[in-house]
Amino acid sequence: MSYERIIASLNPQMRGGDNDRVGMLRRVLAKLNHPERQYRIIHIAGTNGKGSTGSLIVNFLRAANLKVGYFSSPAMVDQREQIQVNGQMIARTAFVATYEKIKRQLPDDLSTADLTVFEWWTLIMLQYFADQKVDWAVIECGLGGQNDATNAIEAPELAIITHIALDHTRILGPTIKNIAQAKAGIIKPGNQAVILAPHQEPAAFQEILKKAQACQVNFLDSEKQAAIKVLDQSWSKTQLQIKTAAIDSTCSFRLLGAFQLDNLKTALTAVDWLKQTGTEITEEQIKKVLAQITIPGRLQQIGTHPLCFLDGAHNPDAASRLIQTLNQLGYPKKLVLVLGFLKDKNVAQMAQQYAQLDAQIILATPDQQKRALPAEELHQYLPDAMVIDDAWTAYQKAVALADPSGMVLVTGSFYLIKEIEARI
Repeated sequence: MSYERIIASLNPQMRGGDNDRVGMLRRVLAKLNHPERQYRIIHIAGTNGKGSTGSLIVNFLRAANLKVGYFSSPAMVDQREQIQVNGQMIARTAFVATYEKIKRQLPDDLSTADLTVFEWWTLIMLQYFADQKVDWAVIECGLGGQNDATNAIEAPELAIITHIALDHTRILGPTIKNIAQAKAGIIKPGNQAVILAPHQEPAAFQEILKKAQACQVNFLDSEKQAAIKVLDQSWSKTQLQIKTAAIDSTCSFRLLGAFQLDNLKTALTAVDWLKQTGTEITEEQIKKVLAQITIPGRLQQIGTHPLCFLDGAHNPDAASRLIQTLNQLGYPKKLVLVLGFLKDKNVAQMAQQYAQLDAQIILATPDQQKRALPAEELHQYLPDAMVIDDAWTAYQKAVALADPSGMVLVTGSFYLIKEIEARI
């Protein structure tokens, strides 16, 4: 089968909230002779910040000349971006070969259609990293933690929980406590440590701490492990004073936003832990990563006159942090937003948040056939906004409206911003 035919055949269901899926995947991994045991793993769960935290850690490990596998979602342009080794996405031929290898080893009572698309990507990732002989794998959960497909792995050496907020409440539960309990599912007896990102709700902090203690896992609060002071900030970079066990220096940091400082604290706490457990990462390597790193879809600059940014903020917590950054750094008089949401998100609250900005708003429909909220329906929440259904056309209109001295921000869903990313 070709790569395209395999992708077209995969079961599109979302089954991440079902209780029986992880055990099923563990049976498949056993038949494959446990490829996930052949490398060291850092497992990341959380509502917001997984991608940025994961990217920072991957870059720190690569700077130390290690071979690093990285599993993240969603992809921006090509689905294969989800599985990368040293920054190179899996080749179509390698994807097909790995799929066929797993297919031949499926337990007798399972067919290829019994596994969902995300479960297939997870299994292919775990096997591919073993075949590639990676030193480390940094693996992000898709949704939740306890029942996420990635939790089929045994206890990873390091578990990381990024910022916890309300999202996917239909599956994970309606409260911060419910969501924290789901994320805490990646903490297991046998972890060497769990790192918690800063600025958590008290209920989230307590749930993660309680699970770590119950599993007798070392708990590291990144708020106490890393001290970061902002010396200067602009729309091009942030100048920082950083003090941790691994680094005590002034640094230039290319990622924008106060929320990225929380992700940086979490990643630097991971660096401290890595150094303590025998992985040498130097201060100069850290500084080089911070000065050069870019992450698609996280206040990603794609234009200069006007300033144009893409950001994947897709829930009220992320929107609040994005708006905080706009207010902190200051934005031009002419700000044009292109907004589009999925219908299973808290659309009303996010619309209200963005309406408070002094901005012209254009509404578009994300490229996600089943889950996208049509721009016309979003219009009821933002009646003064302009409706241009097609994302690329909406972006072009926004650039024209902003004029060279203004700013354009496309946000609301990764499925919206990846349409722009694919065209630039």
